[in-house]
Amino acid sequence: MQAESGIVVDAGARVVRRAGIDIQLAPKAFDLLLTLVRHRPNAVSHEQLHAVLWPGVHVSETSLAALVTQLRKALGDTADGARVIRTLHRVGYAFVGEAVLAGAAPVANLSVCRLIWRGETIRVPAGESTIGRDSGCAIRIDADSISRHHARISVAGPDVSIEDLGSKNGTWVGGERIGGSVPLTDGTSFRLGSETVRFEIAVDDRPTRTASDLRA
Repeated sequence: MQAESGIVVDAGARVVRRAGIDIQLAPKAFDLLLTLVRHRPNAVSHEQLHAVLWPGVHVSETSLAALVTQLRKALGDTADGARVIRTLHRVGYAFVGEAVLAGAAPVANLSVCRLIWRGETIRVPAGESTIGRDSGCAIRIDADSISRHHARISVAGPDVSIEDLGSKNGTWVGGERIGGSVPLTDGTSFRLGSETVRFEIAVDDRPTRTASDLRA
C-alpha cells in the first residue's frame, strides 16, 4: 500500500515517485534520501552522510546543507515545517515523513564485499566481522599500527558500515577519526591506523585470500 504522503523510493531503479509521478533528483540528492529513509526514524550524523555522499573527498560544511535544501524543495518540504526531513542541529538529519522503500539495490544479492589492503583482496562476509591483529579476528590484518581488535565491519544486505573498537591509532573515514558506526559505500578508502584500506562491492567472484592468511 502506498504511503500517505505518496513518496515511494525505488532503490533498484533509483527512482522517487509521489502519487505516481516521478520526482527528478540529482544522483547525490537521491543517495541522501535513500540513506535517510533506510535509517528512519534514527538520525544520521553529518559525518555519516559525508562518508556516504563524498567518500574520501573533503567538501565544505555548506555542501550537505545545500543538498538537504535541494532535496527538501523537490519533496515539497520546508525547514520550518519539517514534515519530511528533520534537522538536528550540530548532529545531522532524520527522515520523519511517510515513505515506502521499494526495489532492491542491484548488488543486494549478487554482491561480493571485499577489502583491498596492500594489493591483497580480503573477502568480507555478511554480518559483523572484527578487524585486527589478533588471531581470533574474522578479518586479520597483521600490521604494527593496527590494534588486536581494531574495528568492526557490518554487512546487512546493501548496507555496510564500520566502527572503531577503541583502537590506539584510530579508524579514519573521509579524513576524520570516527567514533560510532559510519556507512561505507563502494570505492570508499579508509585508514586503520596508518594502513590504507579500500572497500569494494563487486558482482564478480574473483579468487580471494582470507584475511587470516595475510601478514605485514
